[in-house]
This record gives sequence, structure tokens and C-alpha cells, in this order.
Amino acid sequence: MDVRGAGSMPRIVVASAAASLVLGLTFIFVRSPHPWGWEGFDHYHDLGLALARGAPFPTTDVPWGYAYVLSLVYRVVGDRPWVPLSLQAIVNAAVPVLVYDLVARELGRRVAIVAAVLTGLFSFNTVYASTQSSDALCTVTFLASIALFARGLDRPRTGTYLASGLLCGIATQFRPNLLLFPTALALVAMLRLRPRARPVDAVVYVLAAISVTVPWAIHAYRLTGELLPTSTHGGIQLWYGSLQTGTHLTSRAHNPRSIFETPSFDYTSLGDRSIVVEALCDSVKPARVDLVFWSDRAPAPVHVRGAPTPHTIEFTLPGQPLRSVLYYYFASADGAGTETFTPARGPRDPYVFFVDDRHLDDLDARGNLLDGFDFVKAARAAAWQEAAPPAADLDHDGHFTEADVRLAAAALATTGEHRGIYGPPVVEAMTATDEAIAIRFIDGSALDIPRAWHERITDITPIGKVGSLAAQVLTGRRRVASLPEPSAADGPVACLRSENIRVNEVFYRREPHLMHRYTALAFDNISRDPVGFVGASLFRALRLFVVAGTEDVDTAQQFAGSGWIYRFATLASVAYLALATIGVAIAAVRYRRVGVLLTPILYVPATICFVLTNMRYTVTVQPFLFALAAVPLTAVLERWSRERPIRGHSEVAATGTRTGRRP
Repeated sequence: MDVRGAGSMPRIVVASAAASLVLGLTFIFVRSPHPWGWEGFDHYHDLGLALARGAPFPTTDVPWGYAYVLSLVYRVVGDRPWVPLSLQAIVNAAVPVLVYDLVARELGRRVAIVAAVLTGLFSFNTVYASTQSSDALCTVTFLASIALFARGLDRPRTGTYLASGLLCGIATQFRPNLLLFPTALALVAMLRLRPRARPVDAVVYVLAAISVTVPWAIHAYRLTGELLPTSTHGGIQLWYGSLQTGTHLTSRAHNPRSIFETPSFDYTSLGDRSIVVEALCDSVKPARVDLVFWSDRAPAPVHVRGAPTPHTIEFTLPGQPLRSVLYYYFASADGAGTETFTPARGPRDPYVFFVDDRHLDDLDARGNLLDGFDFVKAARAAAWQEAAPPAADLDHDGHFTEADVRLAAAALATTGEHRGIYGPPVVEAMTATDEAIAIRFIDGSALDIPRAWHERITDITPIGKVGSLAAQVLTGRRRVASLPEPSAADGPVACLRSENIRVNEVFYRREPHLMHRYTALAFDNISRDPVGFVGASLFRALRLFVVAGTEDVDTAQQFAGSGWIYRFATLASVAYLALATIGVAIAAVRYRRVGVLLTPILYVPATICFVLTNMRYTVTVQPFLFALAAVPLTAVLERWSRERPIRGHSEVAATGTRTGRRP
């Protein structure tokens, strides 16, 4: 085994890199085996163009790395997506070369050649290089980092570890789940990989990786007040992963608990941070608009003058402590000075907004709203004579009956126009036992209200999809002061009506809040079936490496040829996973140097198996799988070359006369 490195580059490795480039360009300009086209699926095209125009980075939901790479290209060539994609394919063609360099050092040149060929011809990374996705650049950056780290293990140099750490830090800004990888690899190196590994080099490596993340973390903290090393996207991924358990193991799309994604109230969990209110005003704006607000803690009204922009009127309110209730309305004046309110009754019927981090609880302790909690309490009062808020007595007869439940459902359902509590009935039947209440709606959806209730909205069992009547009733809300006809409560200024008002929808307020909300929803799901969640996570740890297509349009992308593409990808991914598993056993015995290759393969599923995953999330470590898959293939090729009969050998054995030449 040549532990000194790759040496001179074999022609077949160069040919493999060329094959990767040809495939990448073919996928870009001829036909790609994916449905996304050039602009991809994470809005990176729009982000890159905005940054190229000088706009600030407008989200915390994705890392900054790939968007800024696109912006640099767009600043030079303009809106020509094929240019960054072509450059991406060229960079991706370096993967077989990097694989050869790394594997030759760890497992020898013969295995390295086979690994480079596998990578050049069969890498899924080449597929993603043909669309605007961060996968291709992340793979190259991450692989280069590991190749440098392996060099440092053989010939310790601080500069090598510094460069490796910087590249790994950059990779985390493409793939956030790599954030802890430098620490993991440094620990493995110190404990297991090489006796010559020096602790000081491991520290340099980790600090270099961290140094790339620190500037973004400081920027994000100043903007949001949250510590965000990469992005806020982990919360929703964990929520989605918690939905893929039990009978919904392979798809969250049909889990009825998805309806809880919609909150029961307008609220923010970000206490003591400014609140941004926007009125969407593409039409003619009033001459003057004030937002008048007060809270349950400070009842004195405060006027805030609106700041017009081309499409909105914006108001910034001071931050409120957690567990506060904010009330507000708009006072607008036309050119003649005539003042009108929105909602129409102004201070007698204000909008209500909560500042609270109890994501799943009833925040409306003061009874300002008719909401899903009131609906549940009305049903429990009608069935089991429990207490219910006055707002739930919609027929005003002093008692809670099934009639109140039906009126509440009609008021909360948002299908069609706001028809108020006297609209067409939406409840088909209500059945109560000592253990539960079953309410069935006219669209076939249903709610099961258990007797045991911790007063969390997620204790209710829904049946039906997002948008069903059950979902609308459970997550709807109406201001009590505007009942029975909510639509009649809006004022005359159209752009100030409730459907045009956005509170804390600016990304630096919305995305951190949603991160907290999705995390709370996820832990609520996990607490209901922790064993099932652990089992689902273990399943996903293996499932990550295998492409599993489906004809379900709610679960997988459907596009021309997707059936045979999914089947081919499934067979290919199963094949190289099986070969890599065999390769680990052989390499551990024959070479005893599998740590550098195995660590990233184990790290990725360990850090994302509990969130929503698919095979794309392992593309970054696919080159390492090819390296291990090359081990048994190389062994077979070596044995075949030794056992292949020499031409004329049988005649020599039979007659002792050479009738052929040794090749």
C-alpha cells in the first residue's frame, strides 16, 4: 500500500473525471434525470440574483454559502443559469481525482483507481450538479477537506490542518448538519486513527472550521437575537421527522397530525423583541395611518405613525415580555381629515396578538377570541358538563349544548366566505361516550376529543388532511366582539383589513419563531411515542442510503420517466451500499485504515436520522461509500487476474510443448 499519496495520476482516473464532466454537461444541456430544471428547488436562483443586485441576504432558513457563490457568478455574467451550472459540473469533475488522492493514501492505488472509476461514472452528485442545489459544491469542498486531513495524519503540518478546517467550515455553510463534524473527526483522529496525530493539530483544525461560522453567527444574532451557526431550518425538519413514524413511517404527507402546523393563534414566541406590523397596500394609501396599541400589562393606548413603502405601510412596535396580550387597531385619515378605524369599531373590537412561548396551549385566557380551544371546551361541556368559557355559549341560552358546538364549528370554518355562526352547518354528527367525543364533519373529516386532556391542542386526534373542516375548526379563530358576522367588522380601507395585515412576517422574526414552534411540535409528537420515534430514526439511518421512489404524488416528485429512474436509482444505491458494507469488513482486516473513510459515513445518519430525510442528504458522503465499495471489487479483479488462464497453458500442461505465448 502506498501511504505516501497518489503519486502520478493514472490516465483512467483522468478519464473518470472527464466522464463525470461529460455526464454533468449532458444533464445540463440535453436531459437530466430530475424534475427541477436549471433553477433548482430551494430558491437559490432568486437568492443569487438578489445578492448580485446588492440586496442583503433575505433569510435564515438556508445557509449563505451556495447563494453567495451564485451571486458572484451572476454579477459577472448576468442572469444566465447555465453558466454557474457549467462551472458546477467542472468543479464536480474533480471528485474522482480527490477520491483517488484520498483512497490511494488510505487503501492503496488499486482500490483508489476502482473508487475513482465508480465515482466518475455513477455518482449521484453529478445529477445534482445539473441543478441549482448546494450538493455538488458541498461534496467537493467536504471531500477536499477530508483529503487534506488524511495528508495531515501522515505528515503532520499545521498548515494542512488549517486548510482542511477552513474547507470543512465552508462545507457547513452548504450543509448545516456538518457543523459538528470537525469535532467528531478530531476526536476520532486522536483516539483511533494514527499514533502520530497531535492534539495541537486537532485544535487548529476545529478552530479553523469554527472561524468560518463565527461571522455568520454574529450577524444572525444581531439580526434575530438567536444563536444561529447556520440556519433555522432544523426545527421544521425535526417536526417532519416526528411525523414519519408508525403507519406513516415512509411518508409524513398523510399523517393527520400535520394540521397542527397551523397555529391556533396569531402569536410570536420572541419576547422583548420589536414587533413589525405590515399592511399590504398596493392600492391607494390613506393620507395618514396610525396604529394604536396597548397590552394587558400597559393599558394606555400608544400611537405609532405608519411608514409607507411601495407596497406596504409598516409599523414597528416595541418588544413585549412573554405572556403578554397585544391589542391594536388602525386609525386612518383621508385628505379631508376624516378618520376611520380598522376594524370598524376600533378600540371596542381590536385585533389581538399574543407574545407567548406556550406553543400548544390556550393563550386566550381573557376570552377575546372564539377559537379551537373554545370549540373543544364547548364539546366537553355539552358531553360531560365541564366548565366552558362564556364565548362558547353562542346561542346565549346560558347552557352548553350540542347546538353551541355546531354554531362554533360554523363560525370557525373558513371554507368559502366568512358566513358567521349562522352559515350552513358543517358538523354532521356528534357522539359522546364516557371516554371520548367523536365529531364528524360534512367533508368526512373528524375530531376525536379524549376524556383525558392536558389542555394542549395536540391532545385532540384529527382525522383528515390539512385544509379539511376538522383542521379549520381546530385552528380557526374569530374575535368575539365581531361575532356573529366577522366580515362586517372590517373598516372601509381595504388594505388594512385582516387578510392584508401581517405581524412579524419579516424573515428575521418569522423564521426564528417558526424554529421554536416546529421544535415544540416535534417534541410533543416524540413524547407521545418515544419508542416508535427511536425505531423510525434507526430505520431512516439505513434508509438514508437508498433511493426509494413511489407513485404517491404527495410523497415523491413525479415527472417524465420518474418510474424507471427511481427503480434504477434504487438498484444502484442498494448495490453500492451492499458492496460498501462488505468493503468495511475487508478493509478493516487487510488495511486497518478505514477510520477517515468511515467517520463521515457514520456521522451523517447519526446527525440527521431523526429529521425528515431522503437519499439526497447522503450525497455528500457518497464518495466515501464508493471508496469502500471499491475494496471488494478490487479483490475480485485481483483474484480474476491471478486465475485467468494464459493462452496455450493447457497445451503446455498436456504435452510439455509451448504452443502459445505468455501475454
